[in-house]
Amino acid sequence: MPSPNPLILTEWVRNQTKSNSIELVEITELPGGSLHENWLCRLLFDGTDFNGEYEFVLRMEPKQKLPQSLSVTEEYALLKFLNNTKVKVPRVFFLAPSSTISDSEILFMRAIRGTTNPIELHNIAQKNTNGRQMVRSLGKYTAHIHNVQPTMINFDFLQLPSISPVHQKLLLFQDILNKFSFPLPLLEWSIRWLAINAPANQNIALSHGDLRIGNIMYENSSLTGVLDWEFASWSDPLEDIGWLCARCWRYGNDNMQVGGIGDLSDFISGYIEVAEIIPNWSMLSYWKIFATVKWALIAHQQGLRHSNDKKKQLELLLTAKKANELEHDILTQIKNFCSN
Repeated sequence: MPSPNPLILTEWVRNQTKSNSIELVEITELPGGSLHENWLCRLLFDGTDFNGEYEFVLRMEPKQKLPQSLSVTEEYALLKFLNNTKVKVPRVFFLAPSSTISDSEILFMRAIRGTTNPIELHNIAQKNTNGRQMVRSLGKYTAHIHNVQPTMINFDFLQLPSISPVHQKLLLFQDILNKFSFPLPLLEWSIRWLAINAPANQNIALSHGDLRIGNIMYENSSLTGVLDWEFASWSDPLEDIGWLCARCWRYGNDNMQVGGIGDLSDFISGYIEVAEIIPNWSMLSYWKIFATVKWALIAHQQGLRHSNDKKKQLELLLTAKKANELEHDILTQIKNFCSN
């Protein structure tokens, strides 16, 4: 029996949509997602507002979430706002409170077509004549995210940094580090290095927080949606771009800086086409180091989740094993940064 009970789910959706009847055609757990359970659900409606077959993705509140991540309720509110902007996100429909369909809250989104698989997207980018356009469109839609300014939305869960975005995030990094029961001297030193070498001038805009190939959906070479907004915050736009371009998210295609699928120049050409604020691209190397430190901390967090999880998910264990590789990469990047 799937985690969201099919009989209860169908009845709850029928009441929400005031449909005459609903038939559950399919419900399947989707692969991927180290935090959330995601289910593909196809429903056949006989009603007014909903009539015919619809495909939803059901995104469930995780049993153990990372302290820095948004709840499903908060993600629902943000996506509902973004549905009325130029940011490409799935359309959200309902939020089922806990103890209705499941023990967890469930966010209902419209399923979008395409793939997020890095290997498939690399192959598409290499074989398709529109490969460079894939990266330009990614630059354009990333800029649409960063065009969302704090004056446009007011959510309690998106607090403006009380200090510079970098130093606010570094306080979070230090707090995460302090919670580990074992020493991580290289990461402690790296956080100090990031604080000393922080950019003098920083912008503030909406940041996705996990913008990488794997959370970006393409159908062939067309970008169809940006997924998984649980790490959204107000930050410098270069935090997103540094994360996207970090070596750890190129999946072995090191010569293609943007997510392993394309060149930074193509990304920048799409970005500046619609961006209202142009980043200081010379600081991108700093933000790639920042991204690698962030990922190393998350890798250790995932390792703790594996230790505390009765299911003992292999993905969490393998993520934890990446930490040593990431720490080596941090040292290499800092050495190159200081020599330039």
